[in-house]
Amino acid sequence: MINNKFIRLTALLCIVLFSRGFAYSQTKTATLAINAQATHQKITGFGGFVNSPQFGYGFMSETEIRKIWGKDSETNCNIMRLYIPTDENSWSQAVPTAQLAKSLGLIVFASPWSMPATWKTNNSVNGMVGTNRGYLKEENYGDYAAYLNRFVTLMRNNGVELDAISIQNEPDYDVTYQGCYWTPAQITKFLREYSSAIDCKIMVPETYSFSDGNYVDSLMTDDIIDKFDIYASHQYGGVGNAHQKLVGTGKEIWQTEYLINWNDNSSIPARNFEWATDAFDFANAINLCMLSDINAWVHFSAKRFYGMLGDGTYGTQDGEITKRGYVLAQYAKYVTGATLVENTWTDDSNMLTGSSYLSVTGDSVMTVVINPSGNSYTLTVDLPFNTSTEMSISTTETTNMAKTAINMGGETSRPQAAIEAYSVTTLIFTKDSERPESQMVSEAVHPNKIEDQTVVGAFGTGYQLSGQTADFIGTIPLISTNTTSSSSYLKLNEPFNNLVFHVENLSSSGSYSSGNTTIHYVNDNGEVNSHSYGDIPFNNKTNFDWVLDISRSLLTDGCSGILSITNQNASSKLTFNFGDVYFTMGNEKMYKFSGVYSSSDSYLLDCLEDSAYTSLDFTETTDIPADEDWHALAANKNCVYYVDGNVANENTNVISGTTCNNLALSDEGGNFYSLVDFTATTATYSCTLTGYQMLVLPFEANIPEGVSAFTLAVSATEVVGTSITDGKIPANTPVLVEGSGTFTFTGSGNVSSPLNLKVNDLNGVYIAMKAPFGSYYLKTNDNGTAFYRAASGTNETINSFGAYLDPNISSADALPLRIDGQSSIVRINNMPTVLSEEYYTLMGQKVLPEKNNLKGIYIVKSHLSDGSVSSRKIFFK
Repeated sequence: MINNKFIRLTALLCIVLFSRGFAYSQTKTATLAINAQATHQKITGFGGFVNSPQFGYGFMSETEIRKIWGKDSETNCNIMRLYIPTDENSWSQAVPTAQLAKSLGLIVFASPWSMPATWKTNNSVNGMVGTNRGYLKEENYGDYAAYLNRFVTLMRNNGVELDAISIQNEPDYDVTYQGCYWTPAQITKFLREYSSAIDCKIMVPETYSFSDGNYVDSLMTDDIIDKFDIYASHQYGGVGNAHQKLVGTGKEIWQTEYLINWNDNSSIPARNFEWATDAFDFANAINLCMLSDINAWVHFSAKRFYGMLGDGTYGTQDGEITKRGYVLAQYAKYVTGATLVENTWTDDSNMLTGSSYLSVTGDSVMTVVINPSGNSYTLTVDLPFNTSTEMSISTTETTNMAKTAINMGGETSRPQAAIEAYSVTTLIFTKDSERPESQMVSEAVHPNKIEDQTVVGAFGTGYQLSGQTADFIGTIPLISTNTTSSSSYLKLNEPFNNLVFHVENLSSSGSYSSGNTTIHYVNDNGEVNSHSYGDIPFNNKTNFDWVLDISRSLLTDGCSGILSITNQNASSKLTFNFGDVYFTMGNEKMYKFSGVYSSSDSYLLDCLEDSAYTSLDFTETTDIPADEDWHALAANKNCVYYVDGNVANENTNVISGTTCNNLALSDEGGNFYSLVDFTATTATYSCTLTGYQMLVLPFEANIPEGVSAFTLAVSATEVVGTSITDGKIPANTPVLVEGSGTFTFTGSGNVSSPLNLKVNDLNGVYIAMKAPFGSYYLKTNDNGTAFYRAASGTNETINSFGAYLDPNISSADALPLRIDGQSSIVRINNMPTVLSEEYYTLMGQKVLPEKNNLKGIYIVKSHLSDGSVSSRKIFFK
């Protein structure tokens, strides 16, 4: 049977390339707010271990040393770590290197791997002999103190004043090479009785990891705290938070050895450096220490294939700066001597990380931005002062510390910076003038908190996480301990798509990652299921959102309730200080302000510039100007603004009390979501139609001339549209519309935007979202218009003011659309020959011009070669 109704549409072919070499890159937006009043540690500097002649490999020439260290070097490192050999006869080999270091103005410290074998319990310079662990004998503690002091004296007699000497390299790690094991009690005994014999600042304990709190606790006792000067550790076992106890004691905290031996499990012999992975592992390792109140960061061998200077192996060029060298230089050149200050990222992609610093003079802010994604960004930086200049220094796969100076042509407190894809960038802003301080107080609004959901059974109170501190490790899940029973769970009040944990700050006893992070949930059939999000790294430590996708696009059986979230961390206990924990449909955001109104408030400007904001609440704000037009400034033209009923502001989208004088919505705006129902004196929705489209409006609206509208009836085999004859679209009722051009729907009266908007099997959407798995979304292609089933992982988006059909109403790949009893899908290639055509307006008037001159929607009556007659609608652009 030949279908006798079809739509001729112009098809757009979109080719999206997903391969790395041809990645489709977008420019995203993000904001970084700098709080210069919240200061942390001073950054003493950056450096590396020098491969000087007394060490075993990779000896560095003077030329090579000058490439890494000093103000005139390529990386500007200012800290050098020396090796103290066991054999005193070889100590003098380090003198020329140390003398060069001091001539370059460097901070120099030295670390021993072992003392002479005869002083150790295993009679070996190695840490382990078989299963026999080597300790320093107590009767030789005095000998060892004198031994270390002789190294200090040797250097001093040769014009080198060491800035610190370490007691032991990695005293907590069993090694078969040179090493010595020290317990916390042994280190404190040595310090208590013999530290005075060492005429130099003392560094301890240089452990393998920051994670062991026993060393910290033993060093903080009243009789020991003054016996050492620098607390040092290595980063191999993670950073942890044990060392935080030392913050405020006057002790500096240093990270004195770390390396990432890239691709060491690779089957490729060369295992060359890969920018997209190795560069950002390295950058994040540095940044994590900066965010952890650590004053100095020192790499292991400066010259090595994994170091800052290549040694000619594994694809590196001998004696040339590596990519890792340039990444380290992004910090070393620009933040050494500065003070870390707090910053807050507003980045919906959750990809950007970094840290910010205030210069010694207080007149400049430096920010290091790490972008490991394939997207570029326009980053707005909210500064504590006004500036007119910006310097950007960026390292990418193809560039090294490329400088760009920007003159903004005038002062601003919110400059913008271009952040390239796959880049590490340092931004420098210099103060021109003071910025007025805001008198407003602001807070994020999250209406769907986890505490507001419905408890089923004896679920307990562990789910009440907002504003709480919670540990997360393999033996301690989040939300509850229940992972198997559907008789006790947290029932979701709406079919939410995201579970959001706002993290005020995060600390860890080890690494900052959650292994095999798994959600246990109740599906739409009332059964328990689970999904693993894999290993989740946390590169930020303060003020970030941890978002878990719980949409039907990912959890294809639906998520109607939550049991718990688990991980498989064995020793790294993550401790979260949560802000609000809440659910969202999409990316909707809301904010509330109080106090005296300030148009230059940082948070207000963030909200206006961010298209995700759907409402701003000023009901507790005073002195709001009557002519303040937020709609004109807002990125989201569908955002609404609440003010007290006594405020005389009648601008667009302002809700005074419960009345909005002029509500103006459009398809060019973003999400629409009002927390309160209100009455609109006038309401409009403007959009561009190019054929059929699903539409839902939050108010009753008149159908404009040139648009046809249809109610829909859904079955398992088809969708039937019936013309709306009274000229009105009901509020909060998904309908099908058809037209060609730009139109405005007008109305008035009650306005509301329910989250779970469902009329029969039609689901209206005011907050954009991915089409749920199994649902049906409207699509027009060469075969016409139909509803197509969303597959798992589909990227099809249901935009605000759109709609989709319920999941699982059918198993068909597509549901045909019939309008007023006639099918809208015709396979054009199978149509019989058209012998003649007649064209009529929608009012039934016959038109005579050639069809090539027609524009708009017409009814065409075709006489076909099989003797049949076809009547159908068609539109011309």
